[in-house]
Amino acid sequence: MDTYTQIWAGSRPGCLIFLLDQSGSMADPFGAVQAGAGRRKCDMVATVLNGFLNELIVANTVAQRDGTTEVRPRAEVAVLGYEGISVEPVLQGNLEGRSFVSLAELQMNPLDIERRKRTEIDDIGQEIEITVPFPVWVKAKAGGGTPMCMALEQARDLAQEWATSHPDSYPPVIINVTDGVASDGDPLELAQQISEISTNDGRALFFNVHITDYNLAPIMYPATQAELPDDPYAQLLFEVSSEIPENSRQQLQSLLGRPVQPGARGLIFNGDAASVRQMFVFASVPATQPLNVSQ
Repeated sequence: MDTYTQIWAGSRPGCLIFLLDQSGSMADPFGAVQAGAGRRKCDMVATVLNGFLNELIVANTVAQRDGTTEVRPRAEVAVLGYEGISVEPVLQGNLEGRSFVSLAELQMNPLDIERRKRTEIDDIGQEIEITVPFPVWVKAKAGGGTPMCMALEQARDLAQEWATSHPDSYPPVIINVTDGVASDGDPLELAQQISEISTNDGRALFFNVHITDYNLAPIMYPATQAELPDDPYAQLLFEVSSEIPENSRQQLQSLLGRPVQPGARGLIFNGDAASVRQMFVFASVPATQPLNVSQ
């Protein structure tokens, strides 16, 4: 029975597999009124993912009695990029070639720490720019076709291997960020194979964020195909995206501050940079719930 009640913990970590479309069209900019306006989609997706990974690490860092800190091993992360005719792990530096890495390994092994500007409000209410360190694990890349099916094959195999070795954990969550149609076939059968992978807590979840350069409002978490454009690709993405578990739907309603209908799918269509981050945050909720000593 699919319960999806297991909180990610050190003894029962969660699994996040990110699939990043790195095809040539990812070099196109977001639309003028979208979050990320004017920036290349590949640059913004990399920035959002790097920022999210850092937030996930911070959320799972706890102080020790001796004054040091510890990053709890509550999640294992894999990041695959797909373009042209290849799919490969995109973490670089000391993590190059690795599939799954822990949060502590990420924290200790950024590829670079850049200095970036952030706008804040000072004590008298004025906006000021400050420079902050920004860890980078993933670099932007764009070029070639969209071998999404090949990426799903690798994600399926990684998820199956992980679920077999973590039978009592929350099932794997796969998040695919793409701006185009698969160039190597129909992903439906592979998505169905992913949904058959399971732990004792439930079946693997496959979520999708379709990003565009259109100045249109995102369609977020539709419960019926009628909510989407009469477009074969939109309908396909709905079909391949997992239905959001009931308890996760309740959490999503709290995150969004609005109702999410029963049967909603883990899909954002016509999204932007903000949509990508929103999906990452939602997918990782079991890893950001309050920590205690045993977790």
